[in-house]
Amino acid sequence: MIKILKIFLAGFTIPAFILAQGESVKLSRMGVDQVEVVGFTLENDGIVKINGVCAGGDKEYKKVHKTDYQIDPFNLYAYAWILDAHSREMVWRTTISNSSGDWWEKDNREFDENVRLPEGEYELYYAAMEPGSQRGNLSIGRIIDKLFEDDWQEHSRDLKISVSPVDAKLSKSAVRKYQRALKENALINLTRAGDGSYLSRGFSIDENINVEIYAIGEGHDGEMFDYPWLIDANTGRRIWQMKHSRSEHAGGAIKNRSVQKKLTLSPGDYILYYKSDDNHSSEEWNANPPYDPEFWGVTIFAKDKNFDRSAVKEYYEKKREPIVSITRLGDSEYEEEGLIVEKDGSFRVYALGEGSGNKMADYGWITNARNGARVWKMEYYKTNHAGGTSKNREIDEVISLKKGEYIVHFKTDGSHSYEEWNSTKPHKPEMWGITISPIGKEIIAKKTNVRNFKSENLLAELTRVGDDEHIRKQFVLDRETQIRINALGEGDWDEMYDYGWIENERTGRKVWRMRYRNTDHAGGAKKNREIDTIITLEPGTYTVHYISDDSHSYADWNASAPYKENKWGITIFRVVR
Repeated sequence: MIKILKIFLAGFTIPAFILAQGESVKLSRMGVDQVEVVGFTLENDGIVKINGVCAGGDKEYKKVHKTDYQIDPFNLYAYAWILDAHSREMVWRTTISNSSGDWWEKDNREFDENVRLPEGEYELYYAAMEPGSQRGNLSIGRIIDKLFEDDWQEHSRDLKISVSPVDAKLSKSAVRKYQRALKENALINLTRAGDGSYLSRGFSIDENINVEIYAIGEGHDGEMFDYPWLIDANTGRRIWQMKHSRSEHAGGAIKNRSVQKKLTLSPGDYILYYKSDDNHSSEEWNANPPYDPEFWGVTIFAKDKNFDRSAVKEYYEKKREPIVSITRLGDSEYEEEGLIVEKDGSFRVYALGEGSGNKMADYGWITNARNGARVWKMEYYKTNHAGGTSKNREIDEVISLKKGEYIVHFKTDGSHSYEEWNSTKPHKPEMWGITISPIGKEIIAKKTNVRNFKSENLLAELTRVGDDEHIRKQFVLDRETQIRINALGEGDWDEMYDYGWIENERTGRKVWRMRYRNTDHAGGAKKNREIDTIITLEPGTYTVHYISDDSHSYADWNASAPYKENKWGITIFRVVR
């Protein structure tokens, strides 16, 4: 006898069918690369019988290498699992250990076991992913089968699962309706993110709220590729971000990652972001899906039972014009802008460039215009994946600058830029470069032409050096002084051809020399070299020298020019702390 029952889940009503004892909830005849779901309820704690057919290997992976991010550690490509509908936790799944192989049916494995489950509401899933090399489960035998007998579609029809007895079952549409209700009851919901997504949602709160962030994304080898982050909308400060090191395996392929983070949010304005790369998402899985595929993305739930929803309001991001904007840079470019900070304050720096192997190829930095000291640099280890190819890197952070004059720089190498991408472009290609934006209502800085800066701490400047020159300049120090040396020249194979040095006039001794091993690539041709260093000199009179050979110099380059070609030579500043 069947009758209609109303099941109340988190304040949401779902129609379900009461089944006579011994009836079951089933999934069968799975399609290739298909993920199916139904629901069921248990009114009391009890034992259910779970049986069916899954498919995969005959051994679980004992050790998973960092390059094996596509594989399911349980070594199955067609399998079932059960989620607790409220906690979203997996409570059972098929494994090698609870199934047995079928010699006649290739990779099919049968399972039949009794499992104790507490009363509650559950979601039953089955994923049937066609095995492939990129999914880590295409063996030589399977390749031969695929070449001579394309029977994956027919093979998948044997896959099935049955759970019994249950007190009520929910159709796929009813489960989806319940999941939508969960998301609608959340503070913020950015889920079912597809390939190449860049999602955001702003909200304001007027009281302290305890929240839990539930996020699922993609990451491997210490880095996230599909992930969320939360910022303070007024300061740009990143309050929280999903990090690979603080996430857990989310089921399915190793690269599926999840996190549940509890936070207390103070009154204020916030923006939640989620971005994904160009493959493996709820739009289309290229490997085994996570246990909770419909929640791929990020959701924020209020943890307080007496939470007042009227305390949360929609917030629309206020776009502010940056003070300095150096963007849309092409190949082999160098640009700089002056920045005058009128009083101590904080600024938001956003930079988008190219980097790999812990090094940046296209990047920005900020120097003190008075003494040449570098006060900020775009470092690879601080960047995040910016969408598209993994070498697209971005940094978005708040920095403090004291009152003074600064120069904002950005340089690019000879490939992969806004001018022409040699791989997949980032989410925001027009931002390739660097911007400096104000924080708060008060504008405490302005941009200016770098030529307007005259440094009172400049001791010597021998720049724009041509071919076959030997130029020199004397300077005097009345006390022990730290000096900053910035020099550009030509060199290769541990030898310099255009370079500078400093001599003590009293002793005739060289106190510093530009050596190849201490230089970095200065952009353009590899032989363009640069050094930026600080040394301490005793009181006395010194002469700085710069010498060049008969080729490759300012305004007469025989190969690609350096980024700062007008600085070819040597510049010395007094360091002021």
